[in-house]
Formats: sequence, C-alpha cells, structure tokens
Amino acid sequence: MFSFFGRLIAKRLDNYHTRYIVTSSVHPVYHICFGGMAFSYLVALPEELRHIEHKKRQESHGKH
Repeated sequence: MFSFFGRLIAKRLDNYHTRYIVTSSVHPVYHICFGGMAFSYLVALPEELRHIEHKKRQESHGKH
C-alpha cells in the first residue's frame, strides 16, 4: 500500500515539474504564496478563536 502512495506522489510531483518548472511558469510562486497564507491562517485560527471566546466571556460578565 505504501508503494502505491509513493508512486502516486512521485507521479504527481513529476507532472507538476513538467507542467510548471520546465516551462518556467510563475504559478509555483503563487502556489507558495497562497499556500503559505492559508497555512498561516489555519495555524493562527485556534489562538484567534480563544481571543474571541475570552472577549465574549468578559462581556457577558459585565467587564469591558
């Protein structure tokens, strides 16, 4: 089963290389930028949700 996924990933990376790297496309830069933004948002999301919950608790107890 591992060899199946290994071959699948290798094939996908080879296709990506052929499609974007060999052709000197700018798309890999976009993929890194937008992927990095999405990743950083997902990493920061739990902390932001804790801040929002804390603010709601303070407001519900009459503190501002």
